[in-house]
Amino acid sequence: MAIWRRCNKRTCTNPRRCLEHLWFDMTYRGARFRVAVNEFAIPRMDPNKQRPIASLEEARDWERVFIGEIKAGRDPRRPRSVQKSSDNAPKDVASFLDAYIERCVNPAALKSINSTRSRIEVLKRHLGELTLDALEEPDVINRFKSGSEYAKRVELATIHRTLETLRAAMNWGMAQTPPLFRKSPFHRFGVRMNKKGETVRDRRLSREEEKKLLDAALQKMNTPEHQFVGPLLHDRIVGALELCCRRGEMLLIQNKRVNWETHQIGIPGATAKDKENRRIPFNPKGRLAAVLERRKTLGPDAYVFGTASGEYQPELQTAWETLRLLAHGIEPRSTRKGAAWNREQLQRIDLRWHDLRHEGACRLLGDGVDIRIIQLMLGHASILQTQRYLNVTDEELRRGLEVSWNNNGRPLRLASGA
Repeated sequence: MAIWRRCNKRTCTNPRRCLEHLWFDMTYRGARFRVAVNEFAIPRMDPNKQRPIASLEEARDWERVFIGEIKAGRDPRRPRSVQKSSDNAPKDVASFLDAYIERCVNPAALKSINSTRSRIEVLKRHLGELTLDALEEPDVINRFKSGSEYAKRVELATIHRTLETLRAAMNWGMAQTPPLFRKSPFHRFGVRMNKKGETVRDRRLSREEEKKLLDAALQKMNTPEHQFVGPLLHDRIVGALELCCRRGEMLLIQNKRVNWETHQIGIPGATAKDKENRRIPFNPKGRLAAVLERRKTLGPDAYVFGTASGEYQPELQTAWETLRLLAHGIEPRSTRKGAAWNREQLQRIDLRWHDLRHEGACRLLGDGVDIRIIQLMLGHASILQTQRYLNVTDEELRRGLEVSWNNNGRPLRLASGA
């Protein structure tokens, strides 16, 4: 995005400070939008206050409105008449966010619409009772960012994703007629999101810890008390480590997606996060093949990682939490106070289901698999995203450097070739 000054030096008296010939020029999703600043700004001013812009700073303020209209799906080159505010205009943040979901998010058919809705619910729970004018103050959002109970409970990256959703909603609100906001609090002197402060998760699952999880699943959780879910959870852990796919993708794999001729498992785009089809090979002599062979008898429509009868099971969080505690020698408590104590122990263990996906990719890298192959298995659009997944342990780093250490005293060649 840029503000361009298109002056004719022969006719313009002050081309360096001219405000009459400023233009907005922006390319968004392959389309280019160009319009004179005054042609865009004047029709959007209050009827009794319409005038040409008076400074470059004012032009930059209208630039944010220009960007907001484009991202809201409107063509800013079309003149819009100023309408009087109606009684249906949102009065508080909760009603504004509901209108944003109904009029912007749902029609856009975003891939991550469920994530957007969950973030909107968080914002409504903490900021819903405020007036719209309160959102223009950076202090209000900064208190939510750093001092709220939600901010203390989740990681900084989650807070940033929630604030990004709020920023998109406010940009949409500034593009309405009349605008719902006069200014945005997201600027260098207001609400800032320090992406460098987001910690990169480097939790690794050792072979010993993996064995504890699998043994606890087959022994401690294969009891009537735990409804005999241990063997099913054992198979799911094996699948997560071998396939390196997301939990939602793995739980939706059916027997008909397993190709025994090419030894591949198809992940349809309808169940994938990126909406792209992909095929994941598996070792025909490995432990995953044994799981697939055993589940094949349930029929082609049965879910490989579903229930004992092959039905779809969307959730496994409760069983996963119990398994982590039992694998680390902790007996879960069933009382209300015990639930809080269980959460404290789980935070100390600090192992998530998504870490199994990271661990599987890291093991492939340690076995010498090319990072581009790992990218295809993970279903990443960018190899930079794959690099963030791969965490090298100290032992792997030491083994890699041994190639240089064990050079048998080979002398280095001089740069001159002497």
